Amino acid sequence: MKINKIIYLFVAVLLAGCSTDEDNEIVPQQEHLQISTSIEDFVGEAKTRTNIDGNKFDDGDKIKIKIICPKSDVIELGESTYGASFDSFYLLKWNTDKWTTLTSDDHYDINGDYSYSASPDIYERYLAQPTLYVFTAQTWSEEQIFIVNNNNKRIEQYSNVFHADQSDVADYKASDVMWAQTIMQTGTYNIHLSFKHVMAAIKINIVGGTISNNAVLTLEGMPDVDQCEMIVGDYYAGASQANVESFGYKSKHSCTADKNGTIIGVAQYSTTGASTVDICTLSQKATYTAYKDGNTFRLIVPPCTLNSKAKLWLRDGSKRYSMDLNRTVFASGNIYNVTMNL
Repeated sequence: MKINKIIYLFVAVLLAGCSTDEDNEIVPQQEHLQISTSIEDFVGEAKTRTNIDGNKFDDGDKIKIKIICPKSDVIELGESTYGASFDSFYLLKWNTDKWTTLTSDDHYDINGDYSYSASPDIYERYLAQPTLYVFTAQTWSEEQIFIVNNNNKRIEQYSNVFHADQSDVADYKASDVMWAQTIMQTGTYNIHLSFKHVMAAIKINIVGGTISNNAVLTLEGMPDVDQCEMIVGDYYAGASQANVESFGYKSKHSCTADKNGTIIGVAQYSTTGASTVDICTLSQKATYTAYKDGNTFRLIVPPCTLNSKAKLWLRDGSKRYSMDLNRTVFASGNIYNVTMNL
């Protein structure tokens, strides 16, 4: 009897040891999501244009990230923020050398409780599912909140806003929309976002004379999109399943494959939902004011085709100079160099 007890005890210990080793093998090591970014140049310029110096993001620049799993019939981990942000966006800002999650100290009402709140933390998400993941990121400058009258529904937008008057550096930068999209064949712990400019730009060089610090340059005959939200097409937006809103991402950004990553129009809102309006259908009687950078002026303009030539005006005290802008087509991601000879 004693011998049998000893044998039974040995077998039990052996089985327990096997069970422990097996458990250690099947438990995966979970890692926090890592995000790296880079910036593509404007076509036609040797340097990028995210800050005025043209070499990096500035502290406080903000991006929003949308995660969509277009091949899955269910909402995968990371796709939804479960009501913690409108339309399940993750909101981050550039801080010295990395993207950090927005907190209540940034003074945005992200979760809709009428007080300052933090963004859901994308770095705490574990994305290991074996399905296609699409990460889409875009810069934004303003939080816009409004109530839909017919049902008292609260809508919140993290919007890029175009400024016709770009004489202030902040308004110039806010108008320069950056966009990135990365497609992974499965859930991942590391993503890289390569941002590109989706607006167009004009760089006007003043030669043949001197101008004062008070000189102002305007461009007349442009699309009337002042204070509008520029909408970048996302081919995968139609597959979004998380927090689908008639005022949200799916309604505004869905597009065909050839329009993916390009400006497809400006947002338009009604009492029933949001839609996107083609810029070329809008009035072309607006005046844009350029940012002055020494003897050079810079303008961000929407990708469009003009019905007629726009006109540049330079006003410097009592002096006036003007010239027609020969170009009528402005393509996404391109910068156009113009010389204005006084």
